[in-house]
Amino acid sequence: MKRILLTGARAPATLDLVRHFHRAGHEVYLADSIQLPLARLTRFAKKTFVVSKPAIKPVKFVEDLAVIVSRYKIDLLLPTCEEIFYLSAHLHLFPSSVSVFSEPLARLQVLHNKWTFTQLIQKLDCPIRAPETHLISNPGELAVFIGDIEPDQWVFKPVFSRFAARTLIGPTIEKLRTITPSNGDPWVVQRRIKGNEFSTYSIANRGRLRAHSCYRSKYRAGLGSGIYFLAVDDVRIRDFVEVFVTQLDFTGQLGFDFMQDCNGKLHVLECNPRATSGVHMLDRQPIADAFLSSDGPLLEQLTSRPAMLAAVMFLFPLPVAIRQGGVGTLFRDMLAARDVMFSWNDPLPSLLSPLTLIEVLLTAIRTRRLLTQAATFDIEWNGEPM
Repeated sequence: MKRILLTGARAPATLDLVRHFHRAGHEVYLADSIQLPLARLTRFAKKTFVVSKPAIKPVKFVEDLAVIVSRYKIDLLLPTCEEIFYLSAHLHLFPSSVSVFSEPLARLQVLHNKWTFTQLIQKLDCPIRAPETHLISNPGELAVFIGDIEPDQWVFKPVFSRFAARTLIGPTIEKLRTITPSNGDPWVVQRRIKGNEFSTYSIANRGRLRAHSCYRSKYRAGLGSGIYFLAVDDVRIRDFVEVFVTQLDFTGQLGFDFMQDCNGKLHVLECNPRATSGVHMLDRQPIADAFLSSDGPLLEQLTSRPAMLAAVMFLFPLPVAIRQGGVGTLFRDMLAARDVMFSWNDPLPSLLSPLTLIEVLLTAIRTRRLLTQAATFDIEWNGEPM
């Protein structure tokens, strides 16, 4: 038995990981910087801690975790969301007795930054390449660039962003004039690939790919964040991830976004060096072992059954289905899927998830943010010095 501390207890992916570690016989602890994270009421966590907000007090956040690690003799510290960047910047504050499942910030930053990631891909011997990408760091560069191209053939997005926040796909010139790239908030312009989008989730341990899933999102919360997941089996994508983690000798969780064009060619768009929703596609695999050892077989998704965040389906796709007359299709899809939050032997996180939503809603009102932004603003990292 190991003692595992997971951060990012608000995320459905973290709740899934708690259940995995419990099934494997480990003792699980949780931490987050909000009061009512989704996984707080799981019966499979021994204790949940409220820690400082990393985006506001980064050093205090890490010090809080270090105290928990020492007091409860934690063997493995596993960050799941963007708090990983603050944690990885201060690895020296943790006792040597704990294994932190993260690379140092200098390595993670290259992957999190959408520009440096595309440059890294060009240097590695990877079987899938990134689309043509340009860096825009000031309004003058933007003006010169859009003067020579057709904007509807390009995608504009901040170098640091998540869930497609502020992403402009094939925008008009008028829309482009509303953005103001700068050295502090640079953007990338990526050639638009039309086709099918796929995403992945992988666990890498000392340069070995230990677990992997690939999926596409049929329904989303807004433009970016998927909430209904269909399994995809594409050996080209798996081989790409395996080559990537081997060449970087990488340890951590990774998610990639891909586009497959009309000719079947794959293009890698960006990387998220953290947990993603693809963990839900591995529900029947013993993935706890992947975090604890680099040895063992590659664990891949075993089921083709869709997975979904049922509670969120009523917030985002349902209103759209009502307007467009697609309620019947939506409910048929929901009946065919597994709700990743609900479990008969661990029902409270799902049943009481509205409390988490209420906390996020109040935060959105208080801080004048969109609901999706309010859910993560206290853990986001956009390249600021730490």
